[in-house]
Amino acid sequence: MAIRSHGNNNTDHWQQTLVVEFRATRRLNTYSNSSNLQNEMIALRLAILWAACLSAVLADTRQLQLQPPTTYAAENWEYRLSEAISPINYNITLRPYLLESDGTKRFTFDGEVFIEIQPTVATNVVSLHSKNLTHSVKEYWVKPAAGANPTVQTLTLASHNEETDIMNLTTAANLAVNQVYILHFKYTGKMEDDMHGFYRSYYVNDNNETKWLASTQFQTHHARRAFPSFDEPQFKATFDVTIKRHRSFNTVSNTKILNTYLSDEADYFVDVFQKTPKMSTYLLAFIISEFTIRKDDTFGVLARPEFYQQTQYSFNVGRKILTEMGNYLKKDYYSMGNDKMDMAAIPDFSSGAMENWGLLTFRERSLLVDESATTLSSRQSIASLVSHEQAHMYFGDLVTCKWWSYTWLNEGFARFFTYFGTALVETEWELEKQFVVDQIQSVMAMDSTNATNPLSDENTYTPAHLSRMFNSISYNKGATFIRMIEHTMGTENFQKSLQEYLVKYEYQSSVPEYLLAAWTANWPANRFNSSAEHIFYSFTTQVGYPLINAKLSADGKTVEFTQQRFLLKENDGADAKLKYTVPITFTTSAQKDFNNTQPKFVLADSAASHTETFTTEISWIIANIQETGYYRVNYTESNWHAIHKALTESNWGGIHEINRAQIVDDLLNLARAGHIEYSLTFAVLEYLETETNYIPWTSGFNGFNFLAIRLGNDTKDFSVYIRDLTTKAYNQLGFEESKSDKALDIYLRTKVLSWSCRYGNADCINRAKNYFNSLSSVPKNIRSVVYCVALREGGSTEFEALYQKFKTESVATEETLLQNSFGCVKEQSLIERVFNLVLSNEIRRQDKASVLSTLYTENNENVSPVFELVTKHHESLADAMGSYSAVATVISNIAARFTEDKQLSALKTFNSANSGKFGSSASTLKSAETTVEENLKWSEAKLLHFRTYLSNRNGSAMISAFSFITLLLVSITTLLN
Repeated sequence: MAIRSHGNNNTDHWQQTLVVEFRATRRLNTYSNSSNLQNEMIALRLAILWAACLSAVLADTRQLQLQPPTTYAAENWEYRLSEAISPINYNITLRPYLLESDGTKRFTFDGEVFIEIQPTVATNVVSLHSKNLTHSVKEYWVKPAAGANPTVQTLTLASHNEETDIMNLTTAANLAVNQVYILHFKYTGKMEDDMHGFYRSYYVNDNNETKWLASTQFQTHHARRAFPSFDEPQFKATFDVTIKRHRSFNTVSNTKILNTYLSDEADYFVDVFQKTPKMSTYLLAFIISEFTIRKDDTFGVLARPEFYQQTQYSFNVGRKILTEMGNYLKKDYYSMGNDKMDMAAIPDFSSGAMENWGLLTFRERSLLVDESATTLSSRQSIASLVSHEQAHMYFGDLVTCKWWSYTWLNEGFARFFTYFGTALVETEWELEKQFVVDQIQSVMAMDSTNATNPLSDENTYTPAHLSRMFNSISYNKGATFIRMIEHTMGTENFQKSLQEYLVKYEYQSSVPEYLLAAWTANWPANRFNSSAEHIFYSFTTQVGYPLINAKLSADGKTVEFTQQRFLLKENDGADAKLKYTVPITFTTSAQKDFNNTQPKFVLADSAASHTETFTTEISWIIANIQETGYYRVNYTESNWHAIHKALTESNWGGIHEINRAQIVDDLLNLARAGHIEYSLTFAVLEYLETETNYIPWTSGFNGFNFLAIRLGNDTKDFSVYIRDLTTKAYNQLGFEESKSDKALDIYLRTKVLSWSCRYGNADCINRAKNYFNSLSSVPKNIRSVVYCVALREGGSTEFEALYQKFKTESVATEETLLQNSFGCVKEQSLIERVFNLVLSNEIRRQDKASVLSTLYTENNENVSPVFELVTKHHESLADAMGSYSAVATVISNIAARFTEDKQLSALKTFNSANSGKFGSSASTLKSAETTVEENLKWSEAKLLHFRTYLSNRNGSAMISAFSFITLLLVSITTLLN
């Protein structure tokens, strides 16, 4: 049950304070009976003064009216394959060596592949990809008629570029156009432990036995490590897979097993799989393991045997989402050429999950649910990730981006359905609201600097380029843009266009123009169809997004709209002159219609301004209804004050929860960028004292986090500020869940408790400690808070308790929560201990970066100590994390939190002495220096304003208290006289 709110009524508390202070003052006075009345009155006045000052300061009831860019290589067409040859089918046979008895062959594999191809031009050069494979046979022949014997000819190796992985082979004569040929290769390869290609993984079972398995991760360019291939998404083909495995293992692949037979090798079986649909190489997958499966005729979830019970939720929700997704898109998944869907939990997995057609692969914590331990937040993440990967069956697998320049055609839609697909099944989570703070507002920071890239980026060639395209631009901005189009053209029209797009381009590759054509064919004229193309290209081919300035006239009857590109930094090389074609929504103080998200007009990129006229006077306008557009909004100062006044009224003046979040986010970022003064921002944000909803508070906490980082270790006034703002939410939510709690109440409780405890709320800290004393019974949804507070406020005893729990934990989500709590420690010896855990095998490679990041993000005081450890042991860390690139990213992330010149000097000293070891990642280190310099410059220019506000906030409260007490004492004196 939630604790009853005491946010606006502290009468009992201050009466007690008054009595205590009066008695204390009285004991200090030794006065005679003849003068005791006078002395008692003096004591009473002092007591009243002391209590009232504290009350005024703490109750605070006043109302105020006032990653660095990376340098990429130049275009390199040599990374791209020629389109002279098209693959039709791959017939692949693999024999992995996973047993200890395999000796020196252990963790290698034998492979054989027959590739059916068809030239589109006459050529004697066959170019395809191969990486880390040793070929023993390379040959080809014309595909013979049934029953005829082929004439085998040798393929001659002309060149093999180890940088591009392209192997150029020559034929004895030109291959004829449209003639079908067979390429034949035999080879061996290695199963590395780097979670790419055909790789090895392991787990320790309940009998303390190490169990090895083999799995795959081919996106974006790693299929070439398992078989020679045309390893680009546009080269679609079908696949026939055969795997030879020891009898102790079982296998799964994209499709069902066609048949299994005994091998001629003792104790081995051969599994032959059905032909796949026509698809890209990066979507092929196979697993050789001792996993068990929960399944029906078509759907299954695989995991290690010990985790079978944790597969029930994903099995249930996965089937439901797959059905609802098919209904929404009017295309049943099982009608697309694959009659099964499996989802597998892999102990070591490089990304969150992967959309292999018919065999989705996940990290264990991203798929497995334990009803007693898995938090609601983790459950939502799991359902959402399942929805994301299943959406890829349509956007990515059935219709695939032609090249990674258009990654957003895959990932934008998958991220869109992460929320709106899950919402088709899990209807109580208010995912449409969460989308705004999770996706739109989070990507805006990156997209407002020179470090960004356009959604459609033609400068995409190298592996570094490919990696760049899998960033928040393709995911978050892609989904945000898609949502903006939905609200602009109308939901039903949008849905119909997607259905037609999938039918027209099924089993093919796609480019953005194909999607635009599908949209415009269903885009009504009364929803600005004539601007569709301009909207599309201004947001997909250009970087960034606009700041819309809405200038309300003094008479309140007209609003002039103008635009400029929103940039967080000055002079970082970003093009400030970009303009966009923007669908604009708005409402006013007279209308208060926050439900109609159909644009009122389109602000063209060529228009200097646009003016809206009203028949009656309005006091405020709010643009971007429910933040359905991808832009920020600034208003006149009087408009901001009018919004503030509305927010202090009942039900926040009728302003929608999402728009309150938008107001908070825009204010904090407008001040950060220098468009408005921080005094105005924080004057309006005082309304948060009354806010009890998750969405606006998430925007607030995200914005405050930037300021908290800039403050470094000097957070005394900031701590008071956070405690004041969160008082009502803290008292209302408390630690205990209520049966009436919605999902967003549960999520807000975790955030408020985390911030309140972190910034010194004594009640919060003490209650968290009390929960920790009963470690085995901490409610699952507040465990992250309790664990972190215990480590931050405690020492080795508390750490040892959590560490021992971690060592014996069998629930993947709880194990992740525990290891990510380790970074909350503050003692130097414990900081070093956690760092050494990251260096060790106790933390899996996939988790090292996240565990290490908590060590410097949970406590500002840890930034310098962790930087010293990372730089001192950078070679060991590179070995543990798998690359110097990973270490460079860690150093860059730590440096982004620097607040002092001496820290910058330490970074420069390290870079000067060691950048040569980092290869191409040395640019990341150099860019980190620029980021620190920019942050220090920003702090010098802006941070004083924030500090002053915090100081004056307390001072103003004290002055108001003294003014009140002066009047009170005069009144009391008059009455007594």
